[in-house]
Amino acid sequence: MIDTAIDAHELNRASWNEAVVAHNSHKVDQDGFFRNKGSTLYPEEIGLLGNLAGLKVCHLQCNAGQDTLSLVTRLGAENPTGVDISDNAIEFATKLAKDSGIHATFVRADVFEYFDTTVANQFDIVFVSYGTVNWLTDIDRWGRGVHKILKPGGRIVFIDFHPVCYIFNQDMVHEYPYASAGQPIHESDGVSDYVAYSNTGGEVMPNLKYQEGVQDFRNPNASVEFCWGLSDIIGSLIKAGLHLNHFKEYPYSNFFRPYKDMTSEHVEEGPRWRSTGPMLPLMYSICASKP
Repeated sequence: MIDTAIDAHELNRASWNEAVVAHNSHKVDQDGFFRNKGSTLYPEEIGLLGNLAGLKVCHLQCNAGQDTLSLVTRLGAENPTGVDISDNAIEFATKLAKDSGIHATFVRADVFEYFDTTVANQFDIVFVSYGTVNWLTDIDRWGRGVHKILKPGGRIVFIDFHPVCYIFNQDMVHEYPYASAGQPIHESDGVSDYVAYSNTGGEVMPNLKYQEGVQDFRNPNASVEFCWGLSDIIGSLIKAGLHLNHFKEYPYSNFFRPYKDMTSEHVEEGPRWRSTGPMLPLMYSICASKP
């Protein structure tokens, strides 16, 4: 039984700690990749973020830090801050930064805890990318936290998988609600090895090579997700006082394969997936600024 937001997030922390190990077992020579100025960013977020030189950047729910380090190698960020709840993710990210010779700061914290304890008005850019708010118990608290840590004139750049993408199971059968008003969706199998499942035949992220790694991963820890609709997510930012500057939907999914029946595209910028059935919005992006 999940009684509090802390309980749900801590359950997910344990599940992610297991999954992070499996995920990174599939990614070849990551420190060498980043030492050679590699980047795991896609054109969508590159275009939205722009040149980050001289800007103070926070990457919320940064996972194992690959995209955080790419903010440095690709966009010129200087010592970005990555925040994630998973101990193993932050341990991996910290070591990867050191081994790659890239200056970045990683913080192990629940995102709500981070909002409550960090200094207000400190970041020019808050970056949130791929598989994020569906793990959070309170979307309005998230919006308020983003507003708090942004400087006046700062902005959030958000890109994620579309809420419509999440209503179907892997067989593309409607199984989950579009929006659940904060009610938890329990997943007894926990966080999956979606890296192995999404492998397109040699590349797992832009230019980052795939290897077999952990096989037949089974997560011993359950997880809890939350279905937030577009009005919930955009509304949380507007209610917090941010001004919406950009919204866009995309009919493909970068690196993540949500359904079995999909076609992979090996575009120059990295692997992505399209549905072979009806055209659906599979990703979306938002930019909003703090007055």
